Amino acid sequence: MKHLSLLLFFLIAFSGLKAQITITESDFPNADDTAMISISSDLALDYGTTGPSANWDFSDLVIESQRIDTFYNVSDASLTYQVVFNNFLTEPDYDSEYYNNFLGFDLPGAGAAGISVGNTVVFTKYASSEVRKVGLGMNINGIEIPAKYEDIDTEYELPIDYMDSWDSYSFLDLDLNPAFNGILRRHQNRSSYVDGWGTITTPFGTFDALRVRSNLEYDDSVYVDLGLGGSWIELPTPDQTEYTWWSNGNKVPILRVVVSGTGGAEAVTRVEFKDMDRGFLSVEEEEIEVGIYPNPAQDELNIQLNQLADEIRITNLQGKIMYETTQPALKETISVSSWPKGIYLVQFNDESGSFTKKFVVQ
Repeated sequence: MKHLSLLLFFLIAFSGLKAQITITESDFPNADDTAMISISSDLALDYGTTGPSANWDFSDLVIESQRIDTFYNVSDASLTYQVVFNNFLTEPDYDSEYYNNFLGFDLPGAGAAGISVGNTVVFTKYASSEVRKVGLGMNINGIEIPAKYEDIDTEYELPIDYMDSWDSYSFLDLDLNPAFNGILRRHQNRSSYVDGWGTITTPFGTFDALRVRSNLEYDDSVYVDLGLGGSWIELPTPDQTEYTWWSNGNKVPILRVVVSGTGGAEAVTRVEFKDMDRGFLSVEEEEIEVGIYPNPAQDELNIQLNQLADEIRITNLQGKIMYETTQPALKETISVSSWPKGIYLVQFNDESGSFTKKFVVQ
């Protein structure tokens, strides 16, 4: 009986050890991969529970909308971007595996400085057992500009195991000419820690997973010269914490939760997870990809498009029009500070049809 008990103990211990998966480069996307992503409006979910042998149950997440994330081959990018990010001869540190839309990228206050930022993409390189964000592509006042990280952002160190940690400092210094007579700078500190392992359940299924917590601190500023002598303007970009649950073979996180602010001022701004097509994505939505943030909003709401729409209209649930434009830019910044708290609908119209998304003012 004693031997059977001892054997049972080791079997249980061994099964627990097996659940601690390892994430490698093969678990990340390659060029031309796609992933269906569901966006949830459940911003009050419990993201704090973690640790060894955790059981994260998010099976009741409510789906608000869906999108398709595409990881584009850099050889399909514009020549402007390829010179920097597809050039192993003169730019080997920036020769990227793929690029994708950088949804959620924001520079608060840039509009007040006369800078329109739209259609931002991020370039990723696998090198020296790291997943590196090596640069951005931005449409500045209608002109496409590549932006290299002079100090490259190490997003993940590979392989990833429970209790791993890494820190990364990155620096972006972007001359905005000829689109704008100015300079954009971003200092970013990333501190990441693998703080849990176990099983995660979402509407997509149940998976063995590792959870990575990444704290991101930003220091953004822009130099503006309107011909009367330039000056530096500090941009009030809030710090963020990003929680990602990774499993083997899925190419993107099973779940991603983004939290803005620190301490008691924290607020969940994004909840999204890998999923299957559930009918939330129409043909028209595949053409226009939309980022709406922060959600919930308090002062300003940003709407970012990957291509121009013919019209954007925002209404409350009673149908009252709160905002409307027939000449939307790729990025619209809307003041909502005077709007009543509640749920609002954003309708996007173009020649192929229309679709609607929701956001919250709190």
